[in-house]
Amino acid sequence: MGRPPGFDRREVLAAVEREFRKNGYDGTSLDDISAATGLGRGSLYAAFGDKHALFLAALGDYCDQDEASGAAALAGPDETAMERLRAYFIDSVDRQLNDPEQLACMASRFTVELAGRDRDATARLSQGFEAQRAALAGCLRAAQRNGDLDPAAEPVTLATLLVVDFRGIGSLIGIGLDRAELVAVVDAALAGLPVPPPSAAAS
Repeated sequence: MGRPPGFDRREVLAAVEREFRKNGYDGTSLDDISAATGLGRGSLYAAFGDKHALFLAALGDYCDQDEASGAAALAGPDETAMERLRAYFIDSVDRQLNDPEQLACMASRFTVELAGRDRDATARLSQGFEAQRAALAGCLRAAQRNGDLDPAAEPVTLATLLVVDFRGIGSLIGIGLDRAELVAVVDAALAGLPVPPPSAAAS
């Protein structure tokens, strides 16, 4: 069966992604996806394959976009590295708060739900984690060069900590914390990064 008129792969995958984010992998059926996309099961299968293939396509598309936007947001001059880090976190908070259903990050949700039991999903989630950590580590190195952070600190370790903070903050939205509380958590997380010792700051 061919694709119906007006078929847009990106739009379909965005609808598929939202269904999986709302209901989880096991809780999402092909009938749910068909209703969300307006495509029949046959059209979905012809274009993407079975439910698992649909999920992997949606996860891959989501991660591709997230990685590209994150890398762009965190890149820039050394002088504004800390401002970019804060803006990156605040933007994530605002996007989830402004989502009509306040859906959590797809990578965060499925790292918990599927990592370790779905080899293909685990591989893509691991790739996404490495990309996010690398972008954060690059921004942290810029902050070190600008004298904002301790030059002896390990950027990759700090980046890993920030990924944990980043994903944990998103989960707090689900229990009702408001924007002011979430921004305060972001600021506390960034304030906990190691600053240069007095001797280094003086020099």
